[in-house]
Amino acid sequence: MLLQFIINGLSIGSVYALIALGYNMIYGILNLLNFAHGDLYTIGVFIVFSLVSGGMNAFLAILIAAVVVGVLNLIIERISYRPVRFSGRVTPTISAVGVAYICRNVTQQVWGPSTRAFTLVKLGQFRIGNFVIGQLQIFILVIAVALMVVISVLLKKTKTGQAINSISQSIPTASLMGIPANRIIALVYAAGAILGLVGGVLYASYYENVYFGMGFMNGTMKAWMASIIGGIGSLKGGVIGALILGLAENLIAGYISTEWRDAVLWAFFMIFILIFPNGLFGSQISEKL
Repeated sequence: MLLQFIINGLSIGSVYALIALGYNMIYGILNLLNFAHGDLYTIGVFIVFSLVSGGMNAFLAILIAAVVVGVLNLIIERISYRPVRFSGRVTPTISAVGVAYICRNVTQQVWGPSTRAFTLVKLGQFRIGNFVIGQLQIFILVIAVALMVVISVLLKKTKTGQAINSISQSIPTASLMGIPANRIIALVYAAGAILGLVGGVLYASYYENVYFGMGFMNGTMKAWMASIIGGIGSLKGGVIGALILGLAENLIAGYISTEWRDAVLWAFFMIFILIFPNGLFGSQISEKL
């Protein structure tokens, strides 16, 4: 059973990693806890749900939803975040919380409060002895690893990636060096929203349901937990923290209780941050790598 729990944990942890990547990219540049991240990708997942329910190809539906959430995040960044960018940490955070509530209420009004069944494609399972590995689990792992590798390469090997790293050190200094800070930051917001959408679609596919509040607990809060476990602001830490979180969830559910899973998980999380207040890779926070 332990191996089965580990396989399931790595699968859901990979989904959390994609969501945490978008969350950490924004924090790494602006030191902003973007609490609207999960609620925004929920809108995207519902768009996919509506388009697929109407008979559209799943891949095309995801592309359309990616464009929508990317543009929405560009608008949100321009209206809600950019004007308060240099107003300390409290004001941008309050602005992000406000945007989150707006997105959540819009989702509830448009699609309703009910939980909907969500199935993009029907995939089979592989049975090896007593262990069952779903094709969807393999699919999730492959997509998550591929996207994480691509992002890492882009950040390290491209001019845009170098510009992002420069802006993360100092926005005014980067601007003086000729880097279009506003354009790069907007690009990061759009990319973060698209990563969140992919993670949200995979999450909804894994649990086969979607509901208007899924982005808060299973997006914003889990991404936040994963980021802090790994070291908030560190992309590598966010990925590792997400995998640890996914494993912990499944082990707690399997060996303790599914009903007490979240309570025990938060208790462990509180103990963890008392021991490692900066996370596993906390040294990277001040460097903003």
